[in-house]
Amino acid sequence: ALLDLGETGNKGRSQQSQMQIQMEQEQEMQALQERETQIRQLESDIMDVNQIFKDLATMVHEQGEIVDSIEANVESAQVHVSQASTQLSQARQYQNKARRKKICLVGIGIILLAIVIGLIVWSSSH
Repeated sequence: ALLDLGETGNKGRSQQSQMQIQMEQEQEMQALQERETQIRQLESDIMDVNQIFKDLATMVHEQGEIVDSIEANVESAQVHVSQASTQLSQARQYQNKARRKKICLVGIGIILLAIVIGLIVWSSSH
């Protein structure tokens, strides 16, 4: 009977030991699953960051083209402003020359009118 009691005690310890080992294995399995989940989440986050960088690179490239276009337009505008300034200067010169010609023509017209009036007065008095 003592022997049976000892065997029952050993069986009880053996079952308890197996249950403890099984619980530890389940805890390790759960920890591994959690770690796998975290690694998969990290992988997903890295892929998201990678996509963000790709999108950012695309936007930077597009913005670079826009900036180049703006720069070309500014340079073109600068050339046009310079040409417009030159043309305005020439227009002022032409306007001044035209004004002088008008003044000369009016002066010549007045002189001719005075001569005609003078001739009419002189010829009517003789």
